[in-house]
Amino acid sequence: MIRMKRPVIFFDLGQTLVNEWDFINYFDVKFLEILNGFGARIDSRNYQAVRDNVIRNRQISNGSVRELVIEICKLICQAGYDKIIAQRLESQIREGRQKLFHVFDDAEETLRVLSKQFDLGIIANQTKDIVRLLDDSNISRFFKVKVISSEVGMEKPDPRIFHLAMRLAEASPTDCIMVGDRLDTDILPANLLGMKTIRTTNSLFKLQEPLSGFERPRYTVSSLSEIPYVLKQSL
Repeated sequence: MIRMKRPVIFFDLGQTLVNEWDFINYFDVKFLEILNGFGARIDSRNYQAVRDNVIRNRQISNGSVRELVIEICKLICQAGYDKIIAQRLESQIREGRQKLFHVFDDAEETLRVLSKQFDLGIIANQTKDIVRLLDDSNISRFFKVKVISSEVGMEKPDPRIFHLAMRLAEASPTDCIMVGDRLDTDILPANLLGMKTIRTTNSLFKLQEPLSGFERPRYTVSSLSEIPYVLKQSL
């Protein structure tokens, strides 16, 4: 009996499978305190407006918090303060990631349902500590392939990281679906490679608007639990 090859769903992690909202709230408070300590004189409302514009205008590339800090500092602080403030925040960012990152409540059940029909994988721009979160959250077992940027030396949207993941999964682009929250690093490269795409919008990056047809996902969902239903109706 010949076993039919199963399609593969690749997931991003940050703000896709991993709920970062508690961390974002914590980070905003700590960052604002330090900014005002360096003379920024900005309230939370104006800070959030600046932060959102940085994200909306795509002034950060790989999505690291350090990069976000530097870009915001360039807009509201005196020249030269950006790297000093980023360094001041490093330990708090690290502590916040460890204590406040957790997977979305519907992640495990969604992955369990999808794993009956699909092979599952990860393509993510993350530091190595994310692997412990996957293990502790009891979802690591669902993934056939885990390609983490800090482990492979490549970052999305570099197509090579997608090719590596597909090679490890023994899958072609037409057999793959990419699920992620960012248009520039998840949806665009996956579309260009010929993968199907699903955008999740429970993320700060919902602020992004498509700049071309290649940045338009095939499907858009507001929660992970919608994905099995969407795929059942369309595949």
